[in-house]
Amino acid sequence: MNDYRSPPSPASSDSYDVIVVGTGHAGCEAALAAARIGCRTVAFTMNLDNIALMPCNPSVGGPGKAHLVREIDALGGEMGRNTDRTSVQIRMLNTSKGPAVQALRAQSDKRAYSQSMKSVLEEQPRLDVKQAVVDDLIIEHDQGVPHVAGIITSTGTRYFARAVVLTTGTFLKGRIIIGEQSYPAGRAGEFPADSLSGSLARCSFRLGRLKTGTPPRIDGRTIDYSLTSLQRGSDSPLFFSHDAREAYRNARMSSPDARAPIADFEAARHGSDPAWRSQLPCHLVQTTQETHDIIRANLHLAPMYNGGITSVGPRYCPSIETKIVRFAEKQSHLLFLEPEGWKTREVYVQGANTSLPEDVQGAMLRSIPALRRCEVMRAGYAIEYDYLPGTQVYHSLESKPLRNLYLAGQIIGTTGYEEAGALGIMAGINAARRARSQDEVVLRRDQAYIGVLIDDLVTKEMDEPYRMHTSQAEFRLLLRQDNAEERLGALAFDLGLVDEQRHRRLEDRRRQIETIVSGLDDSWLRFDRETTRRLDVLGCRPTRQNVRARDFLCRTDVHIGMLQELGLVPSELSDEVAREVETAVKYAGYVARQEGEVKRLRRLEDRVIPPDVQYDSVRGLRAETMERLSRIQPRTIGHASRIAGVTASDISVLLVHLEQIRRQPVQG
Repeated sequence: MNDYRSPPSPASSDSYDVIVVGTGHAGCEAALAAARIGCRTVAFTMNLDNIALMPCNPSVGGPGKAHLVREIDALGGEMGRNTDRTSVQIRMLNTSKGPAVQALRAQSDKRAYSQSMKSVLEEQPRLDVKQAVVDDLIIEHDQGVPHVAGIITSTGTRYFARAVVLTTGTFLKGRIIIGEQSYPAGRAGEFPADSLSGSLARCSFRLGRLKTGTPPRIDGRTIDYSLTSLQRGSDSPLFFSHDAREAYRNARMSSPDARAPIADFEAARHGSDPAWRSQLPCHLVQTTQETHDIIRANLHLAPMYNGGITSVGPRYCPSIETKIVRFAEKQSHLLFLEPEGWKTREVYVQGANTSLPEDVQGAMLRSIPALRRCEVMRAGYAIEYDYLPGTQVYHSLESKPLRNLYLAGQIIGTTGYEEAGALGIMAGINAARRARSQDEVVLRRDQAYIGVLIDDLVTKEMDEPYRMHTSQAEFRLLLRQDNAEERLGALAFDLGLVDEQRHRRLEDRRRQIETIVSGLDDSWLRFDRETTRRLDVLGCRPTRQNVRARDFLCRTDVHIGMLQELGLVPSELSDEVAREVETAVKYAGYVARQEGEVKRLRRLEDRVIPPDVQYDSVRGLRAETMERLSRIQPRTIGHASRIAGVTASDISVLLVHLEQIRRQPVQG
């Protein structure tokens, strides 16, 4: 570890406000956020051609994950926009369920996604992008407290900054495993970052090992699609980003018959003809008993079962061999055949993650009728890598051992593009604010899925890669994907991440929703003969007495379109506003209940724990609790109460201790 004590000259070309190491999904969002806030930023990547690469499934979204993408977009991030620019298919999941768990999911063109994001980074003012391998950190000390002052590349070049963000993905001592073959790599075809891993270990970080994997890719021309089940995209225009929705709205206003500008909403925004790109279909197949027999016969060659892999992979994305062993009673498992782009024949076999030998992978796939003649273009593989358990970072994502160092993505134990992007944008925001000597930004659990994600990472001691699900958010009815802008838009504007025009549109929409909901209280539905006839045509059962419009909308067989048909709600509402009005009315009681719970718990979150508390001096605390609190260093009573193993009685003892400290007379 280098200790470089001479401060850089402000005019030096190698001096920045923020340095971002890595340009995966976390690194891209971190670098863009810092630059858009106004900081001079540089992002380092091992390969300029692999920016925002999608080494696993080229998809974005899904339950919990789509919520993160919409929140990234609400904060001015790029993932949603880039997905809308490059999607080959998009659809809404869980449409038969409530709004809290409905979620968008898109398939992206893998290469187009990377190229588009690279272009965004290159065109962003105040952001430099450099190809280099980062080997070490520059450490300085301020009154004995270590902090990061920059990085050193493999060529010995030093770059200085007021804050550094590490988004190293699977590159820290990465190792790829296929059957009995194993070799160092950060991803297939890319070198690992062994030196940086050693540098972090010397800084007193605790390192662990995690594992993830990817399935084989097959040649789409060798699939018998007549033996598959078709999965089409949505017939209705769907988008992740605010910009795409605005472009579509503008296109519809100019021409009501315009098709959705999914392929190029930027062109639509600038007045060009909005082109509709037909979506690529996905297909569904199932494993067979023959598939399972092949896998079982070769388990001795599977690194997960012969000791070749010792680290833990994500529970909710297991390898195909793990599925066969864990769910031995199942006769088949679903596999999804998903195209990787418009200009490639590669098809991603979702659900078939594996590290079995390549010849076994081929035999396994060919045991499925639709894949009898399939050709494997890329073998699946597992990858092990170093990570830093998330309890070593604060809610701001600043590391505890080193000040001015921020961590985001798989380096602190997550899995998935969306989780990485969410952590990246928050790390970039807080690194930029540290560089400008401003207060950190921390999102609460009741404020955003991003808040849930970060709180879980820094509080819970994970033994597997963390993946976001809607079940992890206790206030998920408040955190719907369709109200992300209402929750985070004002904050994004205050941070300088969205412009005044977008903020003004958001405020206008919020007032419009409030006005319509309020108006429903004053409107009555009178069931005369004509109204009854019209409701019958709409498939709605009338009542025998007049009813308030708000109460009528609360019925399960009534939707807001019926009130629009009856003239009780303006007919020209955007789909977003109409959906928000209906949700606000139908779920008002549930929302009020959750808001009450939030207020109750907020009292615990507002009770700050002094940073100098010595837990080993708290009388009545169990030894296990002392050790956990000392290691995690919770900042509030609410945070302490969520630490695994900390009981309600522990919290009571801690509250008594804090009250005793508060009552002590001030010395001097």
